[in-house]
Amino acid sequence: MGYASKDIRNILVAGHAGCGKTTLTEALLYMSGASERMGRVEDGTTASDFDPEEIRRKASLNSSVVPVEYEGIKYNLIDAPGLFDFETGAAEGIMAAESVLICVSGRSGVTVGAEKAYQLALKNNKARMIFVTKADLENADYFKILEQMKIKFGPSVCPCVVPVRLDDGTVAYINLFSQKAFKYEGGKQVQIDLPDIGHRFEGLIQAMSEAIAETDEALMEKFFEGEAFTTEEIVQGMASGVRSGQITPVFCGSAVNAQALDMLLYNMNVLLPGADTASAVGESGGEPVEITADPAAPLCAYVFKTVADPFVGKLSFIKVLSGRLTATSNAVNARPGQPERLGKTLTVCGKKQTDTPEIAAGDIGAVAKLATAKTGDTLCDPARVVALPAPVYPISSYRMAVKVAKKGDEGKVGSALARLIEEDPAIRFVVDPETKQQIISGLGTQHLEVALAKLKNKFGVEITLENPRVPYRESIRKSCKAQGRHKKQTGGHGQFGGVAGGWPRPVRRRLDPVRAHRGRGHRVCRERVRRQRAEELLPGSREGRPSGRRARRAGRLPDGRHEGHAAGRQLPPC
Repeated sequence: MGYASKDIRNILVAGHAGCGKTTLTEALLYMSGASERMGRVEDGTTASDFDPEEIRRKASLNSSVVPVEYEGIKYNLIDAPGLFDFETGAAEGIMAAESVLICVSGRSGVTVGAEKAYQLALKNNKARMIFVTKADLENADYFKILEQMKIKFGPSVCPCVVPVRLDDGTVAYINLFSQKAFKYEGGKQVQIDLPDIGHRFEGLIQAMSEAIAETDEALMEKFFEGEAFTTEEIVQGMASGVRSGQITPVFCGSAVNAQALDMLLYNMNVLLPGADTASAVGESGGEPVEITADPAAPLCAYVFKTVADPFVGKLSFIKVLSGRLTATSNAVNARPGQPERLGKTLTVCGKKQTDTPEIAAGDIGAVAKLATAKTGDTLCDPARVVALPAPVYPISSYRMAVKVAKKGDEGKVGSALARLIEEDPAIRFVVDPETKQQIISGLGTQHLEVALAKLKNKFGVEITLENPRVPYRESIRKSCKAQGRHKKQTGGHGQFGGVAGGWPRPVRRRLDPVRAHRGRGHRVCRERVRRQRAEELLPGSREGRPSGRRARRAGRLPDGRHEGHAAGRQLPPC
């Protein structure tokens, strides 16, 4: 089924590890009827965690796209990993999303992962919505978490759905928009009488009314006159505040028991911006160009994720910003400026791939077997070639040396790692010029462990890791004195030389490191003993120092002067 861009919501689901992002995505997929049974992370049966390593570790390691179609609206949910070693998934997903759904555990509260997700949304100017998961647990304290969010995220936080525990132990949810309460029996919504939560109810309504009044002057006048807002005014004012970034609405529920998910889906449709409102600024010929989600405009599609598959080939996940993308589209890759031959177009739900005739403006899909396209590339119509900025990835700071486990696989390591880096650009692979070791870099121990597992399972290359060797550099640390003589009888007069002394009273040479200018070389000092001089020995002692260009690089000039000293002034005598 094709969707207009106004009926598409591209949402990044982000938060701390273990807060329930994957379970929420799976619950929304099951609620839409796209799956016959709801999968569990513990069993490895969820749609978004399908990689063997994700099933083994029971955690999301890669971002995955899960489209949820519900009541005529298509929600493209991008489930991002919460582990900090796999931040690449969030960095890729934010490039294809118009809004961010931040998951906060009702048991753990506001954690570092939730804060990083909020800051990521702010940095990329995306609309924000918060969902408190596991709200039905006995040790979940919603109002304590709400205070934490106001401290961490600021005054933009606005509660919209509030949980309350009834006398029989069940949890009901109060919708502050309509001021009605609901409980859920087997995932079905049942309206009940509004429970009494005391002074908190008026306080929540007042806080929400103040936030809505700030979005429009007419609503502000009505608020100061003491008139109550209608449900339509509340929804419209809330939507305006969310899309402008003034308001961050807070919802709650239980993904495991399918509680309050219908209210979440409805408000994601009403409050969050659609794909038709998205725009991007690219560059064409050095000039900025704005791209809007117009299906009649020339094609502009962005590659935000790449998956390397040894059997299917390369699979490129694409968001179409304008125009329509088909297998017969005439597309140019803006990075190299060369035509890109397209494979078949697909819609992807986890690991399930379905052929589709086209990918419309604002929608997300995939294209198989693109020859030169990489993550961050832009595919354009030849009439309008526009390059969009590439994703910003976290810096890889954990380094390990690569050692091939089997003889004969040395030649396969480079090509296999090159394909792996296409899939995960946060991985770096270089050859240390000093130690001659192959060095792989990642975001942490788990990141490199998963990379090794992918190399073995996908490409049949098995490697091990070891600590990289340290290229120690020697330096002179203290002053020293030495002298020596050279004697050789070859017939005739023979050979004689004094390296650090003279005869009969030696002129000693002392090698002294310049401590005030460490790394700038050394100096040779002259010492006269009983007024005897041996100037003929001084040039020979200088031959061991670098000269010319090497001396300048070392901070040492050929005439014995140091850079940084006054011009023409030599080092003081020892």
